[in-house]
Amino acid sequence: MAQVVEDTSLGNWEVIGAGSFGQIYKARHHQWGCDVAIKLLLQGEGTEKSLLHEIKMMMQATSPYVMAVRGMFNGQAPSGGSRRLGVVMDLMKRGSLASLQQALRGTPPWPLVFRLAHQVALGINFLHTLPKPVLHQDLKPQNVLLDDSLNAKLTDFGLARISCSVMHVFKDSGPVGGTCTYTPPEAFNTSYEPTRAFDIYRYETIEPAVQ
Repeated sequence: MAQVVEDTSLGNWEVIGAGSFGQIYKARHHQWGCDVAIKLLLQGEGTEKSLLHEIKMMMQATSPYVMAVRGMFNGQAPSGGSRRLGVVMDLMKRGSLASLQQALRGTPPWPLVFRLAHQVALGINFLHTLPKPVLHQDLKPQNVLLDDSLNAKLTDFGLARISCSVMHVFKDSGPVGGTCTYTPPEAFNTSYEPTRAFDIYRYETIEPAVQ
């Protein structure tokens, strides 16, 4: 199980992102002596189950191209209120592939394009070749984070599933989800069940966007 990180261990909170799930903060971990990213979920029914699922998926991934969990936050957010849960990860100071595209306003240098596309593919391949293969299911530029050297790491495993075969996933692993822009057409069929091809389609959809 992931190490529990209390709010008393953190300081200098700063909001660096937000979405329908909640907020992402940057904070200084006093004992570790470094800044970390904390994804805090909105409070509500199913929040704890959702968080534990994401942590479980991320803890299976030990690859340089997949974000690792450093701990589980359990404490009070800087805005106050009741105790909240969150995922503690390394801080990726260069943002995401989406923010890089926005900053450049054009095609990145071709060596960087090739390297990022290759690293994303290596991350997907790692997940798909685990003893119990993991389907990411929400691959998009916002979920490809960049470290200080602009190396890619996959993140956001809230929709991830464990695959039981090349063709099917467990029926009780939750609904098909993900951003519609990168979703294969057949996934809109109510009887559709994701396969590893689901992630590959999304990869082939975002890969031209790197260029």
